[in-house]
Amino acid sequence: MEAAALETYGRWTALEDTILTPKGEIKRLCRCECGTERYVLERNLRHGGSLSCGCLRRENLSRAHAHDLSGQRFGSLTALETLDTPRKSGGIRWVCRCDCGNTCRIPATLLVTGRRIHCGGPAHEKNYAFVDITGRRFGRLVAQHRVEQGTGKGAIWHCLCDCGNAVDVPYNTLVYANQKSCGCMKKEHDQKLSTLQTRVDGTSLELIKSQKLPKDNTTGHKGVYYIKGKYVAKLVFQKKTYYMGSYDTLEAACRARTAAEAAIYQPTLEYYARWQARADQDPQWAAENPVQIQVRKQGEALSVSFLPQLEG
Repeated sequence: MEAAALETYGRWTALEDTILTPKGEIKRLCRCECGTERYVLERNLRHGGSLSCGCLRRENLSRAHAHDLSGQRFGSLTALETLDTPRKSGGIRWVCRCDCGNTCRIPATLLVTGRRIHCGGPAHEKNYAFVDITGRRFGRLVAQHRVEQGTGKGAIWHCLCDCGNAVDVPYNTLVYANQKSCGCMKKEHDQKLSTLQTRVDGTSLELIKSQKLPKDNTTGHKGVYYIKGKYVAKLVFQKKTYYMGSYDTLEAACRARTAAEAAIYQPTLEYYARWQARADQDPQWAAENPVQIQVRKQGEALSVSFLPQLEG
């Protein structure tokens, strides 16, 4: 069976590893075409807020200053000529003719990076509100008709989900944010996970037992990544990422990761086996004494403690 293709966003290739920010947002480990690896907010990837590690912007800036854009089209704009007076920032502005008939002055950097594609006049205000997507499918959702009442979120479309539910979804969310269902897909995914995994106080025992490497792993060691010329060791537990430092050599990073596994994963598995043995004998005790796990980090060292306390 062929491995699933990795998702790409601009120059980013999204790898399998993810972390949660303190605000609960998802960051995905991504590799840029230039070789840089970095964690990027998933919403920035999906909404086009991040297309590269910065190399694309640097190249576009260079292009903006060095190339003749006359006659080139950027969306609805056609670049005509440069202004004699440069911007205070040193950038170049171009006189552009818009398809609506207006002329405007646009910084070259905004043109070549795609941040300005029209003059911004009345003819372009909320054009998306008039795009007809009736009958178009977005995952499990099929657009039925536009909802007339304003909500402050632009055009709203009434959609029918394959599960039978109806839901009103903003046009931008359908077309650009990749909403694919009324919410039933997430519910099904969560239910499937609950049947496949044994979760104990916020972590999956199956995942910490597994030694399977992610398809995008480039070091050959789970939890070790090569980022910006360093080998970074980390461990994820209870949906929290613990960084064990960055190292010049793969061997040093692997030792740090192995030490973290010995300090956290192994004690957790051993404790749960003992807790489960007593739970099998006394289900009422188990219901009254669920497993609680607390991780402490001092420097690069991790330790773990458990409740309830077990004899032996």
